[in-house]
Amino acid sequence: METLGTAGDRPAEDRVERVLSGLGAKIRRARREQGMTLEGLAAAAGTSAAHISRLESGERQPSLDGALRLAFGLGMRFDELFEEPGDPEPGTVVRGGEAPVFQGKGVRLQRLVPEAGPEGLEAVKVIYPADRVADQELHEHEGQEWLYMIKGRLRLTLGEERTVLEPGDAAFFNARLPHNFDVLSEEDAEVLMVSCVPCTHRLASPESRRSFTDGHPDLKGLR
Repeated sequence: METLGTAGDRPAEDRVERVLSGLGAKIRRARREQGMTLEGLAAAAGTSAAHISRLESGERQPSLDGALRLAFGLGMRFDELFEEPGDPEPGTVVRGGEAPVFQGKGVRLQRLVPEAGPEGLEAVKVIYPADRVADQELHEHEGQEWLYMIKGRLRLTLGEERTVLEPGDAAFFNARLPHNFDVLSEEDAEVLMVSCVPCTHRLASPESRRSFTDGHPDLKGLR
């Protein structure tokens, strides 16, 4: 596994620009979180609503004493107002030979990311063998699923509807709709599956923190 896109050390000039360019949006966000109007913040900071509006739009930058009054008016520490934004997490590259492969109940799964991302995003390649016994039961779970057919043919049952997916076809659906997959081709079917389980579900309880693979008996327990 490799990481890409690390920010590295930034020149002081760039760091100052990052702080100042985001200052207006930070003031607006903090004001709204406090439930304050432009006029309310202006009164608390000893300035005019028009000046606050220009600060929030980025047309103006506050003076030192003006920034202090803004911080006090917003109930923030001065250093919070000028806190440098953090760098984004670096990207990840998983080479084909490094991606872990798991054997499930009649399927093989290759996990394309080390683990679910902060937004509950998971990506896997699933191989359904041609001799797999058809699954008669429909399954459902939290989240959204997107899939892309790489090889073979699959029948997707979604609720009371059925459709056949061939290489190049894609499908997207709410995973709470009852669904299953059956192989129709004489060769193995390979599918790229991407699932997103919102944080509100993943953080609510141990039950809702399950991986989307737990919603499929063939994939259940694969980590």
